[in-house]
Amino acid sequence: MTIWIPEIVENSGPIYLAIADALASDVARGRLEARTRLPTHRELAYRLGVTVGTITRAYAEAERRGLVYGEVGRGTFVRGQVTGDA
Repeated sequence: MTIWIPEIVENSGPIYLAIADALASDVARGRLEARTRLPTHRELAYRLGVTVGTITRAYAEAERRGLVYGEVGRGTFVRGQVTGDA
């Protein structure tokens, strides 16, 4: 598992969107490579000082955008560079 901690940009929107945006940015910049295992919901929530539900929403949004995929019992993984509009 990668100790990925997103750099959250201050904005007026929901924190879960800021986390998903940071994940998208880190994938695009090559900071997160395909098949990288992300921190568990609980671990990332603890490190960011947010609820597990916030991380669940962030990962769900990232999955909706095609950035990540989950495997039951294994975790959440980076899908890789997304081309086109997500």
